[in-house]
Amino acid sequence: MTDARETKPESERLAPLSSEEKRNLLGLGILAGAWAFVPAGLGFLLLARLGDLSDFYGSVAGSQGIAASIALYAVLFGLTAGCGLLPTYAQAILGGWAFGLVGGTIGAMAGILVGAALGHGLSRLVSGDRVESVIRKRRQVVAVRDALVRSGTLRSIGLVALLRLSPNSPFALTNLVLGGSGTRLGVVLAGTAIGMLPRTALAVGIAAAAVADGSRDLVDVVRQRGPVVPSWASSSS
Repeated sequence: MTDARETKPESERLAPLSSEEKRNLLGLGILAGAWAFVPAGLGFLLLARLGDLSDFYGSVAGSQGIAASIALYAVLFGLTAGCGLLPTYAQAILGGWAFGLVGGTIGAMAGILVGAALGHGLSRLVSGDRVESVIRKRRQVVAVRDALVRSGTLRSIGLVALLRLSPNSPFALTNLVLGGSGTRLGVVLAGTAIGMLPRTALAVGIAAAAVADGSRDLVDVVRQRGPVVPSWASSSS
């Protein structure tokens, strides 16, 4: 029986990377590896210290005001998410834990946009023109890139929003893909805001509901009450 891959026309096959291309993309590969694994590990550490971190933001709010505390949270959120150090879901939970549904959602979304802009810039800096040179040699990849980048502003925003909407789409790695493909920053920010708002608000709301009884961390909540879903989320399903 003939292998289907052997009957595919040469023009439709995706050319393997050459040795020179692999060397040129080494830095990008290292960054991708770091952004794939580092946020997951550090995210668990953040969730284990929710009570302490919430107390910290509470002390800032007491001395500087709630707006200053949320602004600090958003800046730190953006820096750590944009640099691929912490995942957005863990930081959104922290926002709900520290500031409640409204304040947490506002701070988390502001941090997400800061992180998207920072991650986009870092990705462009690392990838430079090397990714574009690899893409140009592969017609199939060019078609995918053009669908994302050159299909009109509204369509591009919609595609970015769909990428961001999925919880299986890691924030830092998606920044890397969008930045490396040359997607415009305005499109990235608009699509990110639309795509990430629903799941971010859900994570913030779950945390806000969980902390309402004075629990110190998620382990304590699960031990005493089981998984917590806010009433506004359960009633909408």
